[in-house]
Amino acid sequence: MPITITDDIYQSNLIVIAVLIAVVLFTFKRAKHTDLFPISVTQELKGLGILTVVFAHFAYMLVTNADFLFPLSIIAGVGVDLFLFMSGYGLTVGMLKKPLPIFEFYKRRVIKIFIPFWVALILIFAANAIFLDIHYTVPYMIQSLLGWFPTAEGFDDVNSPFWYITWMMMFYVLFPLVFSTKRPWLSAIILAVIATLIGVYNPLNMGDNWLHRLHTVAFSLGIVFAWVLFETKDKENKFVVHLKEFRNKAKFMPYVVIALMLGVVVYMSLHTTANHWPTLTAILGKGYFVDQLTSIILMFAFIVIFSLKKFDNKFLSIYGLYSFEVYLIHWPLIGRYDIFFDYLPSWAAVIAWLVTFIVVSWLLQKITTPIGAWIDSRLVKH
Repeated sequence: MPITITDDIYQSNLIVIAVLIAVVLFTFKRAKHTDLFPISVTQELKGLGILTVVFAHFAYMLVTNADFLFPLSIIAGVGVDLFLFMSGYGLTVGMLKKPLPIFEFYKRRVIKIFIPFWVALILIFAANAIFLDIHYTVPYMIQSLLGWFPTAEGFDDVNSPFWYITWMMMFYVLFPLVFSTKRPWLSAIILAVIATLIGVYNPLNMGDNWLHRLHTVAFSLGIVFAWVLFETKDKENKFVVHLKEFRNKAKFMPYVVIALMLGVVVYMSLHTTANHWPTLTAILGKGYFVDQLTSIILMFAFIVIFSLKKFDNKFLSIYGLYSFEVYLIHWPLIGRYDIFFDYLPSWAAVIAWLVTFIVVSWLLQKITTPIGAWIDSRLVKH
């Protein structure tokens, strides 16, 4: 059940924010790369993304105090879009470099998602039965193992954030069916249309479809982004060359752009819903289209900032490295197995959980990595 915090919310918020700022500042180091969108940047963006999701789940699911962790808790939708964007980007880069047949794509890409998911899900089912005497029906467990989560009930579903698994798997399943190496932009449009139709009309009768319709285009934008930035050893991308020169050689303008984007982040973070944009809502017709648009604008503002900055951040990189594992385990831990909020001030409980997430995610990765390697070796033989 949700927790009611009794200590000073605003003081707790300030302490958590101060600690985070200190950790981020002390884990910066000068970047050695000159690329525009290297792995280090994508890892940091994943780290940022999962932290926005975690903070929102603390504030709006675990506790009854809606002001808890403000403003860290108000842009979880941006985090979800970042994950979908990175998925579309990564899959497209991979297919442009080395196109895979449909079945081969499923073997190499989809199964890698399912391995840590299955391990985490089985552990959650077992722990709930052993320690909490919570049991699920066989049909529910089977549909869960297949990745079908039509609802996102915080304390009723086995892991309510798993609604994202269902949505993400839709893109992974459809991607190789519609992807064209010659026209990635067309593939992006097709996927965006399909996702939007499902989000708007809900043909599968998903109970919490409102979550899906807020995130229908980010995956496709990742495809377009990869297509625009793609270059090979034999063919130079002039657009990328100009962007690299701007990032690496311009003295002041990159910092001006970063400052402007930070302004966008601050303003848009406080104006994310359709209520803040009545004229735009009237034009687009549906409030959730406006909500999605504000999230996309915020997402691209972060992408610009992270691409132009000349420092890497270890803290965000670590959270990015374990972002999927943190996603898999964070809500069951805080929702059903919380001990920190019982014995610590709320700010200390949050910090303790942030450390715990990484430790548990590291352990989970230690379990799933050899399993994945073994399955890969078996698939290669076949």
